[in-house]
Amino acid sequence: MKGWTALAVLLVAGCGGPDDSAPAQPPAGFHIGKADLTRAAPNDICQSRDAAFLRNLILRVTSALPPGTQGFDFEDFNVAKVQEGEAMEAVLRFKSTGADGHPQMMYAFGPFDPATCAIGPMTGGAGTTPHAAGAMETFHVGG
Repeated sequence: MKGWTALAVLLVAGCGGPDDSAPAQPPAGFHIGKADLTRAAPNDICQSRDAAFLRNLILRVTSALPPGTQGFDFEDFNVAKVQEGEAMEAVLRFKSTGADGHPQMMYAFGPFDPATCAIGPMTGGAGTTPHAAGAMETFHVGG
């Protein structure tokens, strides 16, 4: 009987001890993918700082879409260095239906400040990215 009691005490002590798992690492990047929308905790710097970051950005972009544009299916948000220097650029990609009724990939991009996650005035349009062949600028988003 004493053996069972000792075993039970060891099991309870093992369960109640300090957590040996490593603490979660803080996010180190700015990418938000579609799969990240269902994460319990943000996996990017901007949403870690401000839980409403993506929601506010989407509202800002949707309010500037051309008349007749319908729907907004988030694809991803990414930040990259601009090729000409150290400046950074944020690109939000999404699918929407244009005034012609056809679904299309769209983007909105603008200058990005990594220290504050602030995105300046944006330009957007139809295409996979602003730098892709055939991308068409169709709207502007104030800063």
